[in-house]
Amino acid sequence: MLSGESISNVLKHFTHVVMLALAKTFKRKELNVKVLKSLNRTWQPKSTTILESKDLTTMAIATLFGK
Repeated sequence: MLSGESISNVLKHFTHVVMLALAKTFKRKELNVKVLKSLNRTWQPKSTTILESKDLTTMAIATLFGK
């Protein structure tokens, strides 16, 4: 995530690069963890909370971005 970049732009880039360009199938948990780890330090408290408290194996990527 770049400084000043909106979360919707991050979702667009993530979807394009990881899901389409790599042509690899990922499990939901893998995708969610990749997103959370790609966020900058500003998001660290929120991403840590989500990692520790939510079931990332069942959470849809859209739900993650909504949180």
